[in-house]
Amino acid sequence: MLGFAEAKIGKAPTRLILTDLDAQLILDFLDHLEKERSNGARTRNARLAALRSFLKYAAHYDLTALIVIQQALAIPMKRFDRPVLGFLSREEMQAILDAPDARTWAGERDRTLFSLMYNTGARVSEAIGLRVGEVIVDGAAVAHLHGKGRKDRSVPLWRTTVS
Repeated sequence: MLGFAEAKIGKAPTRLILTDLDAQLILDFLDHLEKERSNGARTRNARLAALRSFLKYAAHYDLTALIVIQQALAIPMKRFDRPVLGFLSREEMQAILDAPDARTWAGERDRTLFSLMYNTGARVSEAIGLRVGEVIVDGAAVAHLHGKGRKDRSVPLWRTTVS
């Protein structure tokens, strides 16, 4: 931003004042990011968020620039389409479950972990944190998972996972 401002208004970064960082300059910078530097909307929004944070901080120290800062803070984030996450078909998931070599200890371990994670939808951190006593296979098979934010949940296990 400072290099862009120097090229645009002809002031060295050390000579810039807050009123120089008006909404039009910021919009021109964001446009420059997208068109000349080929950045996407996410990068543009990240730069805008950083500029907003700086301007909110600076507003406490230079009251004469409040109007310019308010106009700059009114610049909206750019909307963009988020890609839809795909999922594996039943055959693809079965291929992953069948991939580890069941004749080795490591293969059996990997197959068990894959089955547990597929069955329960557990995060890696939840699977890693799982203790032996938290998996019950007698009677109604269940896994007691400890998730993010101290959230606990109990998930029933399929017969194939238990076996």
